[in-house]
Amino acid sequence: MNLPDKYFLFTVLTILIIRITLYIYPKPSPTIKKFRTHHWMFGLLFTIILLALSPIYKNIYLLAISTGLFLDEIGFILIRGKNHKDNYSPKSFMILIFFLLILFLLREKIMDFYYYL
Repeated sequence: MNLPDKYFLFTVLTILIIRITLYIYPKPSPTIKKFRTHHWMFGLLFTIILLALSPIYKNIYLLAISTGLFLDEIGFILIRGKNHKDNYSPKSFMILIFFLLILFLLREKIMDFYYYL
C-alpha cells in the first residue's frame, strides 16, 4: 500500500474510531474558562503544527490522525451544530462523506505537497 492510500485509510479509521466511541460514550468536550473545546480544534492545531514541522519531521500517520480529528466534525461546523445530535444528523454525515471523497481524490496531491514542504 502506498503512502497516499495509508494516509487516507488512517484518516478514515480515525473518524470511525471517534464516531463509534462518541456514539457509545457521548461525553461533552472539555470546557476551559467557559470556552467549550471540540476535537476538530485539536485536529486543526496538530495539522498546522505538523505542516510547520514538516521540513524537519514528517509522519503521515500523525497527519492522518489530525486530519481525521478535524474532518470528523466538518459537517458539525458547517451546519453550525449545537449538540451531539447535530453531529450525527444525516446532513452532517453527507458533508463528511463529501469531504472524504475530496480527500480520497486529492490524497496523492496532499502527500506530494506534504513531502515537498
